[in-house]
Amino acid sequence: MLHDTESIRTPEQQPARTVFTPELPELPAIFQNDFLQGFIKHPERFPIGVKRLRFWERSKIEFRNATDIGFSFFSEEYQKPGDIIEVTITSKNEINYFLGKVVLVMRSKKGYEIGMMLLNIEDGPRLRIVEQICHIELYLSDKRYKEGPFLSKEKLTEEWIERFAGNFPVR
Repeated sequence: MLHDTESIRTPEQQPARTVFTPELPELPAIFQNDFLQGFIKHPERFPIGVKRLRFWERSKIEFRNATDIGFSFFSEEYQKPGDIIEVTITSKNEINYFLGKVVLVMRSKKGYEIGMMLLNIEDGPRLRIVEQICHIELYLSDKRYKEGPFLSKEKLTEEWIERFAGNFPVR
């Protein structure tokens, strides 16, 4: 969400270049989606990898621990409902893998909003923590861009937790 803009002119009065500053809302709209209520939503600005599992890859996976925990993300590539996919989320020192079944696909101007249900019950709490880390990292980046690079990571993390953790989807 980039709203505030300002124009900068060079000394030679060359064409203006627009600088966007991020807007930090009270409650991020990224937590909200009427169709995907209760789903944990991945922020669009944070990289994610998606791989559709082929038949021979799916046959090796046991599905007895399926969950009712939903996860949604934006993708430029279409994923067919019913497909089994592997989602990869890379944070600073770790790569996290999650298996899920595509349950909802909504077309948008830029691509697709994909909703999936996790296949392993153990992945639910881990996904929630990984997603909170993603949101916190983007919050840190936005605040440092807007207010300066010398802000304390610990204080900004505490601020995010106080402001937004209570509204983060539990399921």
